[in-house]
Amino acid sequence: MKSFPIFLRVDAKPPLVVGGGDLAGIKARLLLKRAALVEVAAESLGDELSRLEADGKVRAIAPNPGIAELRGRPLVVSATEDDAEDTRISAMARAFGVPVNVPDRPELCSFVLPAIVDRGEVTVAIGTEGAAPVLAQRLRAFLERELHPRLGSLAKLAGEFRERVASSLPEGPGRRKLWERIFDGEAASAALAGDEIAARRLIGEAIDRAASDETQAPGRVVLVGAGPGDPELLTLKAVRALKAADVVLYDGLVGKAVLDYARREAELIPVGKSKGAHSVAQAEINRLLVLHARAGKTVVRLKGGDPFIFGRGGEELDALRAAGIESEVVPGITAGVAAAASVQIPLTHREHAHSVTFVSGHAAASDRPDFDGIDLAALAKGGNTLVLYMGVSTSGTVAEQLLAAGWAPHTPVLAVENASRDDERRVRADLAQLAADPASLGLESPAVLFFGEVAGLAVSGTVDEVLARSELRLAHG
Repeated sequence: MKSFPIFLRVDAKPPLVVGGGDLAGIKARLLLKRAALVEVAAESLGDELSRLEADGKVRAIAPNPGIAELRGRPLVVSATEDDAEDTRISAMARAFGVPVNVPDRPELCSFVLPAIVDRGEVTVAIGTEGAAPVLAQRLRAFLERELHPRLGSLAKLAGEFRERVASSLPEGPGRRKLWERIFDGEAASAALAGDEIAARRLIGEAIDRAASDETQAPGRVVLVGAGPGDPELLTLKAVRALKAADVVLYDGLVGKAVLDYARREAELIPVGKSKGAHSVAQAEINRLLVLHARAGKTVVRLKGGDPFIFGRGGEELDALRAAGIESEVVPGITAGVAAAASVQIPLTHREHAHSVTFVSGHAAASDRPDFDGIDLAALAKGGNTLVLYMGVSTSGTVAEQLLAAGWAPHTPVLAVENASRDDERRVRADLAQLAADPASLGLESPAVLFFGEVAGLAVSGTVDEVLARSELRLAHG
């Protein structure tokens, strides 16, 4: 996106439209949605502009405006449909820093006029960089249907109470939470129903209650599963939590597209932990969660995948409970499930797998896998799927342990890197190949590995096949 959306004040000096034809009339009518008066520079005015002039909404000035007529304008629209004149107006406006728009001439524009959804005090502007104006109009039609017609009245009513709120509550989470309660509660419902008397009373009562509570509102922590990386796999509840957060502590695997859902004013704190890289100790993460919650803030602990599947969410929950901090857990799509969905293999299948087991490639206090609590021999009897997390560096050791437990050497293995992301990669081998030469898969973290019959099923998309075992022996001696 090359342009930045902003809202300009048009009440100090009228915007200027250059041109008197139908196109100029359309642009003047659009500007009059917010401007009380539009000045039009033209030799003569068309029918629509003449009607607007008669209504006192348009004031005609001399054609071919110069520097004096452009200087200090909030914006200028040149709609003369004369290339030379439009080019002249554009160059002059740019020279003096006046925003200028020339319809259907993007190279002459310093701003574009968006499609607008008008709800009085609430305005939604939709832009497509001028690339797809029909799409912008379709989005506008959708929002016109979805947004309550009295939304502007609610915003105007809230504006009447801003000074009272500012004088009653200090700036910070408490004030924002008051407004959230107002907009989510009975006051907003009354305003949208057209009962402004009841809405004013309810808003006033909410302010008085908040001001009389001398104790700081308690903070809370929400453990949120961010999923595997694709922002479209976030749950609606996860997005709402991010929109309400004062502080977000996020893992290294959480992508920017997911963080973009966080409230603009939220403090973003990276606390990622990764093998072989600088990381924040779990004890320090726990301390930060408690610290910010005790300051009355809403804290989101944003974790890749699901908080309770190799995400250490249980440890964080224990720390929060010990500190008496209110907490909530929002589940996420774990990487194993996302990878299986992406390649379209079922983790369970009536003919191939009646159970699925999630395991970690690293023990809590070791860089080696610990399967002491898992009966690998029982799983080797078939009809089971094993999903390995955090096992890129230990995949060869895992394969050796599975073979030692009785798993067949030809057991299919499917590895998926960066599941659900644009750079996703899939690699297929068998258990003996993986044990003999794990480096041949060329895997990089993050990746999950599937072991079992389902890993050999047909997949969606392309898969890299590892060399056959005989070729591996020749290549590696």
